[in-house]
Amino acid sequence: MHVPDPPVPAVTALGDYDWASTPLGAPEGWSPALRAAVAESLAGPPPGHPPAPSAAAALDALFDAAPLGLGIWDREMRFVRVNASLAQMNGLPPEAHIGFTPRELLPDIAGIDALMERWRAIIATGEPWLDVEVHGGTPANSDKQRSWREHFFPIRSGDEVVGIGAVVEETTERDRVEAALRASEARFREFAEASSDVLWLFDIDSARFAYLSPALRKLYGVGVASGRGAPLSFDWQTAIIAEDRELAATTLRRVRQGERVTHDFRARIPGSGKVRWLKNTAFPLREPDGRVSHIGGIAQDVTEERDTAARLQMLIGELQHRTRNLMGVIQAVAESTLEASADLADFERAFSARLDALSRVQQLLSRIEGLERVGFDQLLRSELAAFGALPDEDARVSLAGPRGIPLRSGGIQTLALALHELITNSLKYGALSQPGATLSVRWALLPVAAGERPRLRFDWEERGVIMPVRGDSPERVGQGRDLIERAVPYQLEATVDYALTADGVRCAMVLPVSQTLARGAAA
Repeated sequence: MHVPDPPVPAVTALGDYDWASTPLGAPEGWSPALRAAVAESLAGPPPGHPPAPSAAAALDALFDAAPLGLGIWDREMRFVRVNASLAQMNGLPPEAHIGFTPRELLPDIAGIDALMERWRAIIATGEPWLDVEVHGGTPANSDKQRSWREHFFPIRSGDEVVGIGAVVEETTERDRVEAALRASEARFREFAEASSDVLWLFDIDSARFAYLSPALRKLYGVGVASGRGAPLSFDWQTAIIAEDRELAATTLRRVRQGERVTHDFRARIPGSGKVRWLKNTAFPLREPDGRVSHIGGIAQDVTEERDTAARLQMLIGELQHRTRNLMGVIQAVAESTLEASADLADFERAFSARLDALSRVQQLLSRIEGLERVGFDQLLRSELAAFGALPDEDARVSLAGPRGIPLRSGGIQTLALALHELITNSLKYGALSQPGATLSVRWALLPVAAGERPRLRFDWEERGVIMPVRGDSPERVGQGRDLIERAVPYQLEATVDYALTADGVRCAMVLPVSQTLARGAAA
């Protein structure tokens, strides 16, 4: 039986040459490709092929053609040999290096004196110096700062160190790109840390987050891991409320297929349990071959935006409702005023006065915000002020009642018209038209049982009025009374007691007020 020869050891295949004394170093440190190429060249040609070059010739060829810079110095640090790549880096012909030291040829290399001392230590100790970063200018362009990664090792003859070998790789462009990348990453990190939105990067293969910005802590109440590219554990499916999880999962599937998707979802904040609305924009990130390897995204808290939009929609609805009510009131006022007017001029005066009353109440309504309501005292004082009939303007008038009893917005126009009729009637025929008469207006919240709607009672009482003879008062007085006794109860769900007494008008009203804010009334 034939037993195959054992494989030739690498050292035997590469010959007995002292490779460690060359710039290539010991074969144990070579790449597999270099080891195979040198072994093949030394093994000799196959039958019928011309003979292979000698080891020395192969070494010379490798030295001269190597894409890395290679150089050899003697014990005095003088160049003995350089290859074309190193000569090109330095901007000098190879022969211009021979016999000169690096200090003489390359004075613009940073820290050249310290480098020379370190090289002498290699001669003295025989220890290599590897992975050295060197920076500076060269005769090729002394103003341009360049960088290299260099390895220095002793060259021996027997037991004696006779020189230094150098392997030089220029890293100027790589360093520039890496510096630009670091600067870009620093800018991105600064941007991400300053952003109130969550920036995230999801690795599809590992199904984990590759990056989560610090805003995640504020948004979800959780921390993030540190370190570029560190896998981050964040259970986004648990954070999203159950009803929206399928939508989020569908979004991820669509983005994996190459779509860019924006959608809203709700998340529950740990600890507080509050639900926040988030707008998430997700987009695919592709490899050079077109494969989607990551998903990038930006998550923004839009809770306030949605709340604002909802409030705006509510206000629009309220405005539309008030507008319809107001138009109905104006139409009714126009019809009733026209019916009670003697002529067009009479209609114009009465209708304009009532429109002014409606305008004043609209001004009051325009000043309130959100759930605020117009207080009864505000409405009453606004109408009295329009005619100069406030207590500080007219000593005949007295007012008593708490501030801020909130009225229901839906019927405030009708109540304003009722007060307007009481005041204008008093100015023409009642207490405000006669020096010896007085007007007292008092109001209060009535006590109610639990669950009952809060109610306001106000009393209008004139005294000392010389009443006109029956039949002398204009017809419009009757029309105003009709508004008070018929429209107010119908539209405000109120009770009204209106009477013409011997010395003036008495009017008592009880009407419901805003249920949620009635407790805020101040004395």
